Amino acid sequence: MITRLKKFTFLVFHREYNELLDNLREAGVVHIIEKGRSEDEQHPAGELLAELRRYDTVLKVLKRSIPEDESEMVRGPVEQTAGEIVSDVESLTTETEELRNRVQSLKIEASKIEAWGDYESAGFEKLVKSGWQISLFSCPSKKFTDEWHQNPSFQIINIDRGKTYFAVVHKPGEEVTIDADPEKTGEVSAPKLLAEAGKTEERIKEIGITLKQNAFEWHKIVQKGRLGLLDTIEYKVAEKQALTEADGSLMVLHGWVPVESEASISAIVEGSGVYAYESDPAEDEKVPVMLRNNKFSVLFEPISKLFDLPNYKELDLTPFFAPFFMLFFGFCLGDAGYGLVFIAAAFILYKKVPRTMRPFLSLAKYLGIATVVFGIISGTFFGMNLIDSGYTIKDSSLDEMKIMRIPSDIVNQITVLRDRHFETRKEFLGSVEAITGNDVLRKYKGAFLRASDPDIKLLKSFRHIMQDPLNMFYLAIALGAIQIIFGMIVKIINISIQRGFRHSLSTLGWVILLLTVVVFKGGDTAGFIDPEATKPLFLGLLGVAGVLIFLLNNLSINIFFRIGSGVWDTYNVATGIFGDLLSYIRLFALGISSGILGFVFNDISSQFLSIPYIGWLFFVLLLLIGHSINIFMASLGGFIHPMRLTFVEFYKNAGFRGGGKEYKPFRINS
Repeated sequence: MITRLKKFTFLVFHREYNELLDNLREAGVVHIIEKGRSEDEQHPAGELLAELRRYDTVLKVLKRSIPEDESEMVRGPVEQTAGEIVSDVESLTTETEELRNRVQSLKIEASKIEAWGDYESAGFEKLVKSGWQISLFSCPSKKFTDEWHQNPSFQIINIDRGKTYFAVVHKPGEEVTIDADPEKTGEVSAPKLLAEAGKTEERIKEIGITLKQNAFEWHKIVQKGRLGLLDTIEYKVAEKQALTEADGSLMVLHGWVPVESEASISAIVEGSGVYAYESDPAEDEKVPVMLRNNKFSVLFEPISKLFDLPNYKELDLTPFFAPFFMLFFGFCLGDAGYGLVFIAAAFILYKKVPRTMRPFLSLAKYLGIATVVFGIISGTFFGMNLIDSGYTIKDSSLDEMKIMRIPSDIVNQITVLRDRHFETRKEFLGSVEAITGNDVLRKYKGAFLRASDPDIKLLKSFRHIMQDPLNMFYLAIALGAIQIIFGMIVKIINISIQRGFRHSLSTLGWVILLLTVVVFKGGDTAGFIDPEATKPLFLGLLGVAGVLIFLLNNLSINIFFRIGSGVWDTYNVATGIFGDLLSYIRLFALGISSGILGFVFNDISSQFLSIPYIGWLFFVLLLLIGHSINIFMASLGGFIHPMRLTFVEFYKNAGFRGGGKEYKPFRINS
């Protein structure tokens, strides 16, 4: 739900303005209304925002540097301030970047001259001073001729990768004309360059160790310093939001306050020089939105905020889509084993993660429960098909059928199947149908399934509720129809709150029409409604729906225009609902694909058991890897597609407008 807010206007003498801000910040319930700023006007805390970015950058560096092994951390008091740590980390990261570039340059330079080996450039200088000069060349080894070999002025330095590196000693100014590529060396040889690169890399490691050892403590201090900096920034921004009156001596500040927090504002104003008055939001005012939901619905608020916040004057749809989202997620995963993994992981990690992360683990528990439920309904447990888990009619089964009031003559017919074992449900029901007929099977199908003995005794009490793929398909469509109709009911409430009930009559007509068709036609098919006896009521409800849709859709226009508008709405709603229903098929598709993929991994893994001695190891490894991949992919689809159904199908049918701005009270963060 959306918390009701009141607009407060504060009038205070300019010398007492900062005292008022201090009191409001301590109360922490006022969302200060920002006044417009001209394009050339600078942000009130421009320099501090740059400082905040520095803190954020350093926090990312420190978070990456925190080691998993606590023994690598240095614990204890830290004398440095947050600002000093930020400067130190910036210096270390800058130095690291420069050193890495230096290492790269040294290695590139060494790779160019490594073929010349280790040498001293001073030796070249001595040779030049003695009246000689050295020129360096390289050429493919096959081109190094015998004539060069016999010439004492030619000295081979190295032969590497089919290439010969050599030096020619000659007099200064003498031109050496040979078919070879001239080469140059640096002042330092390749081994010395690589040695320098090694020392540089050691320094990089030292910096890394320093960051690792101190990252945990430094991160806490910088995080606290960041919150303090954020307080300063928010204060400076708030300081500039007041309007000045009476030649600057009077300050006027506006803000939004939750209705239940009015007492704290009264306590601030009482006995001070501040005058304050409250008012309800005007029709066209942009009021911030503060969501307040129960313990279950609040877990789904991060999902609703991914799309948009509701408008202040409409319903918060979070409590309405939360149960559906949970069910849809369970439908998409559709494996009871995977649901147990979610629940177990959430319980194990709950105490080990920061408090801010615990709501997400609580959400995971609910999603896991829904997955277990739908895994039972679809009969899937870690890719195993629980529906086809063996069916046997025993004497006890025949007794159970009598207890479940199956006529004795039918039970006597079933006795021919006593002690026969059927591998699959299809085989079992096919044999029952061949004996009793289709009508009897349809009427007592659940009882036959419940009475038969499974190969796994644990399944006997609930295996009969497991549904085949076709029924799961129909279930997905049914859930979609329920959510669509429910969304339209929410739309009626939404329109009534914002514009008045009379503007929702057309939508009410569509709800009546859809419910009438579903209840009467569905009841006729199921056999619990007599179409002839209920025909007058059926036609009466259709008539009421027709009047609301075609004659009362817009009371502000001419009746003929209303009829035309109703026809157009009929086309849009009919095609829209059909398309929306088809969208819910994705629930069935994702659920069955997850089950099939789990079965495939089981089948492939079991083939390794035929390998002597170590086959079990490959079996276990492939099971773990395969099901981990399947859980990840199914969870991703189980999150994205229900979210899509929520934000597109449900939000559209519920008339969601959105565009709300989050309520952010002026308060102390640190």
